[in-house]
Amino acid sequence: MKRHDFWQGLVAAAAVVGLFGGFETVAQAKSTAKTVTFGQLTNHNTHRLAAIRQAARQQILTQTHAKSRRVAAVYQVKLPYHMTKKATLTANGVKMNLLANSFKVKSITIPYTQLRGKILNRYIPKADRTKAVKGKVVALTFDDGPDPTLTPKLLKILKKNHVHATFFEVGQSVSRHPKISRAVLAGGNELGNHSWNHPDFNSIGTDKTVNQVMRTNRAIYAATGQLPQYVRPPYGNITAAEGRAIEQPIIRWSVDSRDWSYLNKQKDINSVMRATRNGSIVLMHDIHAPSVAAVPTIIHKLKAKGYHFVTVSQLYNNQALPGLQYFGAGDYRVAGR
Repeated sequence: MKRHDFWQGLVAAAAVVGLFGGFETVAQAKSTAKTVTFGQLTNHNTHRLAAIRQAARQQILTQTHAKSRRVAAVYQVKLPYHMTKKATLTANGVKMNLLANSFKVKSITIPYTQLRGKILNRYIPKADRTKAVKGKVVALTFDDGPDPTLTPKLLKILKKNHVHATFFEVGQSVSRHPKISRAVLAGGNELGNHSWNHPDFNSIGTDKTVNQVMRTNRAIYAATGQLPQYVRPPYGNITAAEGRAIEQPIIRWSVDSRDWSYLNKQKDINSVMRATRNGSIVLMHDIHAPSVAAVPTIIHKLKAKGYHFVTVSQLYNNQALPGLQYFGAGDYRVAGR
């Protein structure tokens, strides 16, 4: 055999090995993927399926680097409502094929970390599953911000005491002070939707309620790049129809500090300490100076009683679902009831 023919044959053989090696890699990749129905992923729970749609909207916005003006459009993308529709479990997350849409996206892959509590645990890699917080827990929540002076002060208090909380913010204030909303998240806290300008949802009807929530979702997305997961209706009022239309978990409370009526630091402290139990969601406001002033003492006293402070997501182990409203650990019901 001529030297030229020998080397040519060797190169060809290497190419064949490489080619078949490539086929093997593809085959291995395919073997790790698994097709499942949304019924399997959710155990045929419609609230879980709504939560998957919620996560899909965020993923579409993230994947396309969409501007805030596109937030309303993402709610027009046709997403699964039927349990028989199929998805694919991949190494990186759940892959969904999409129908034609204005974002021109054919498929998305939602990371498993964004699907905690939304799909059954057996479909989530063990490393990505959350664990319920043990012991006595309480979730501090603050409404009506962000306030340009008091919210930053409160964030410093929380950081100093190694406490995270959930902030339900008003859209028009977020638009005025987006840096503060970003600071809330940067501190390890959560952001929720508290309407655009604080109307009573029961008095304005479903269409206007949806608009209030949508405008605030857009403002929070513009400020942070994230859609808020939760909605807290002003005054706690929401109808079943509004809850279905919003398609976000509704977070109420089990301890009403009534700080807005007292405007008195000591009364705020007494009110919270008197009513707080294991699994409580405490309602306060970060727009009143006495309320913010009361927080260090509340934290100190509750820690002395053995409480750990958690966010709403931690309290529910990421299992708060759209169409339901939550009042405290173990206390939830259909929105509007």
